[in-house]
Amino acid sequence: MDENIATLASAIGVRVKQERQARRWTLDQLAEAAGVSRRMLVNVEQATMNPSVGTLLRISDALGVGLPDLVQSPNPRP
Repeated sequence: MDENIATLASAIGVRVKQERQARRWTLDQLAEAAGVSRRMLVNVEQATMNPSVGTLLRISDALGVGLPDLVQSPNPRP
């Protein structure tokens, strides 16, 4: 992966995990709500793949956040 793409994938992964954990959801719960596989979510959270816009939209809808929120750098937790 290109360095910029890797940085973005990492930021998305951190943000998805942060949002999922804030809701106290398991990977399975988010996968079911988003209509994507658990393996896909693991790959997104670990930034081992570059997900499609469609996949990101499903995840953002399930989490109740806008797509732009997923691609922003996460806010540090206090």
